[in-house]
Amino acid sequence: MNGEVAVSNNKRCIALYSGGLDSILAIKMLQEQSIEVIAVYFCTPFFGLHALSDPESFCALQKEKYGITVHPTDFTFEIIKIISSPKHGYGKHLNPCVDCKIGMLKKAKEMMDVFDASFVITGEVVGQRPMSQRKDAMNGILKEAGLKDKLIRPLCAKLMQPSLPEREGWVNRELLGDISGRGRKRQIALASKYGIQPHHIPSPAGGCLLTYEQVANKVRSTFSRFRPEFPLPADLMLDIAGRKFVFNDKTVFIVSRSEEENRTLSIMKHPGNIFMKVADVPGPLCVLRGEATDEHLARGAGICLRYGKARGVSGNVAVYGPDPFAMTATIEAPVFTEEHCKLFHVDSSN
Repeated sequence: MNGEVAVSNNKRCIALYSGGLDSILAIKMLQEQSIEVIAVYFCTPFFGLHALSDPESFCALQKEKYGITVHPTDFTFEIIKIISSPKHGYGKHLNPCVDCKIGMLKKAKEMMDVFDASFVITGEVVGQRPMSQRKDAMNGILKEAGLKDKLIRPLCAKLMQPSLPEREGWVNRELLGDISGRGRKRQIALASKYGIQPHHIPSPAGGCLLTYEQVANKVRSTFSRFRPEFPLPADLMLDIAGRKFVFNDKTVFIVSRSEEENRTLSIMKHPGNIFMKVADVPGPLCVLRGEATDEHLARGAGICLRYGKARGVSGNVAVYGPDPFAMTATIEAPVFTEEHCKLFHVDSSN
């Protein structure tokens, strides 16, 4: 190779877009070679909530910051099945990273026909993640996904065996990377090269909520309640924020812990969810899902009161309804002790 950009022969590829710096750079490297890239963003309650709840504004933001047209794709039903029984097990908590990556690549392979694409790319870097980005794991994932020879990891491609697109000259291998490890120096330099503003460079923090102990414990309790059936996406959505209380096998009550969680819960207007808050008093937004009996509504009202500004004060009323911005039904909020509330609390700290 002489370092010149290879002719792409009008080839198109699917990119697994995570919103992180590595996937952005992988896309830029292929676009630089005049290859059309279809950026697919797989989203679930545990990663990609913004794209799942408001795809239009998410896509507009990615276009504005990075010049990338993104295609959000709901991956929730797939991740539910993966969590229930991952062939390769979990990470530290409930994160089935290897099986999740295989599932995404299988889905991307299916989408190749839809978009008339010839291969798939990811932003993976050898040695960056302990479970899914060891070289042996990466090769195993490639084989199980059925993408052997049709997957390129542009940032570390020179450390891997040449793929079909490289051997055929669709992609110039000499223009791909040999990055490894967890450092970000070289990625930051590439971001500057591609004109990404420093304040738009994504932070490495964050990622899948299943790697967090508190969320993982709540998700486990949800799968236990529904076993042997699977929970619905709306059931798992309630595990990503707030304190969780279980009234019976069919009914849960979620209490936000901050204004940010108030906003997160407010988007969960799924059939079967009932929103609640104590009227005229600053406090948490809550969600009841399951059996909306008088007993459960009263219990929820008491728990809601306990975690708000009017805790311990009798005579308060809770408002509730299916729309968090138009709650019109009312119920008296009984005064509960902390000990009573803990009888129903799912302890997410162990």
